Amino acid sequence: MEKKNSIFSFLYCNRVKVSKDSTPIINLSLVFCILAVLTAPWLVVIGVIVALVLGYKFGYERNAAGFSSDFDAVVKGAASNVRKVVDNVTDKFDGDNDNNTDAE
Repeated sequence: MEKKNSIFSFLYCNRVKVSKDSTPIINLSLVFCILAVLTAPWLVVIGVIVALVLGYKFGYERNAAGFSSDFDAVVKGAASNVRKVVDNVTDKFDGDNDNNTDAE
């Protein structure tokens, strides 16, 4: 399991960056890039060609700052955020139902 986590951490920390002039446009992890190439290679090829024609530059950053945390920590943080949002939505939905039943 540890090797699996280290592979995902490596793929998450290494980023493909697209920029125009000095303005970053896209900052994608290798995980996303690999999934995109495997699921829609024609779309990736067309997107790269269009970006190059329009003057965008591609770069690669190893161990990008801000993305250097462990992949498990990223997944746990995302799960926590999803739980908070679901709880907020369900609380609001329950509150709306309580108001509607009082009106009847």
